[in-house]
Amino acid sequence: MSDAKPLAEQLIECEQWCAARSEKEYLAVATKGLRILPGHHAELVKPLPGQEPRADGWSLRSDVIGTGNWLLLGGLMLVGVVMSFVMTFELVDRTGQPFLYAAVISLLPSAAVVYFPLRMIMRRHELIFGDDALVVRRLVFGRLNKEWRLPIADEVRVGLAYRGARLSGKHSSYAQLSVVVGSADAEIAFGDDLNHAERARLAILIDHYYNGSGELPRTA
Repeated sequence: MSDAKPLAEQLIECEQWCAARSEKEYLAVATKGLRILPGHHAELVKPLPGQEPRADGWSLRSDVIGTGNWLLLGGLMLVGVVMSFVMTFELVDRTGQPFLYAAVISLLPSAAVVYFPLRMIMRRHELIFGDDALVVRRLVFGRLNKEWRLPIADEVRVGLAYRGARLSGKHSSYAQLSVVVGSADAEIAFGDDLNHAERARLAILIDHYYNGSGELPRTA
């Protein structure tokens, strides 16, 4: 792959390459994955939507998707809630209080229709840089969901690689590359559930801090 190609595009190509092969065929290549190169740091000149500076690192929000996408998501969730009520109503329409029973029974599936899509979007990843450790936090609905901590030695290795995460498709499952950061014998892997642009941006931000040269504008 060309070094000039955006990292997110390389990530897409790599996962598509894996999807066309069996796990036995792609395992060695995907486990090695993509390394972050100095040329990738130039991508940081253009900020990613949701990327915000912190005093000790960076924050990347997943909920900056635009008004149109929010309206589309709201419409789909509304359709899901209505369908849940209608399907439940058909089961209880011969009872004395069909509207009441349908509303109560469909409450849980309707809540799931709203909760799970929002849970995937209302997330924020925080990168907290330090000379002794890198801390990555995932917050969902503003609350800490998971934290990764990597002790920092002399060298920090950053890449995108397969660490066992898979995405289920219609006929099979596909390898999902994670953001992988290693130092000495320790390693952390995270972000396999993020989109390609978000994974690429987090990896580049980490590599730029520990291996880059030059100051990144804090307005990015």
